[in-house]
This record gives sequence, structure tokens and C-alpha cells, in this order.
Amino acid sequence: MENKDFLFLLGRKIAQRRRNLALSQSELAEKTGKIVNTISNIERGIGDPKISTLLDLSIALGMSVSQLVDVDVKVGRNYKKSNEKTINEMVKILQGMDAKTLKIALGQIRVLKDLRTYS
Repeated sequence: MENKDFLFLLGRKIAQRRRNLALSQSELAEKTGKIVNTISNIERGIGDPKISTLLDLSIALGMSVSQLVDVDVKVGRNYKKSNEKTINEMVKILQGMDAKTLKIALGQIRVLKDLRTYS
């Protein structure tokens, strides 16, 4: 995994955890003693945090440093930031489906994945 991929995935993980805890970037900045711009840069994958910053973030987010930096390498190799918009659109569509339709959609996605694996 390239450094930029790692930083991007780390930032996504931090942002998601922050949102799950219903914290704003300002609140996370306050808890870590950092400025909001630092948190924003880290979450966007353009900031390369020091180990001490990772420790502060892990404490504020209620996880260990190792949990924080454990990003999915497989996803990291194949992930393209340009796909994020498409994925978000798919999520919105899926959220509006009933359980039966969701199962059908999942089956179709698995078929597409298998086709890519064997081609």
C-alpha cells in the first residue's frame, strides 16, 4: 500500500468513527488539543499525523492506536477516491429498498464481483 492510500484510508476511518460518536471536527480537535484544520487535513488524507497525534486521536475516539491504524489493505490497493461518489449514490438507493429487493441487489452485486474475479 502506498503512503497516500494509507493516509486516505486512515482519514476515512477517523472521520467515520468521529461521526459514529456524534462528534464534530471542532469537538474532536478540542479533545485532542489540535486545531480543526489539522483534524480536517487528517480526515481528508492530506495530513500525515505524528505518532503523538495518533495517540491523542485514539484516546479521543475510544480505541487503541493499533485499532486506529489498522486499515483494510485489500481495499486500499483497489480503492479509488473517484468511486466514493458512486458508492454514496448506491447507498442512498439501497436505503430506499425493502428487504426482499435488498437481497436481490446483494445477489446481483455478488455476481458482478465474481465476474470480475474470473475475467
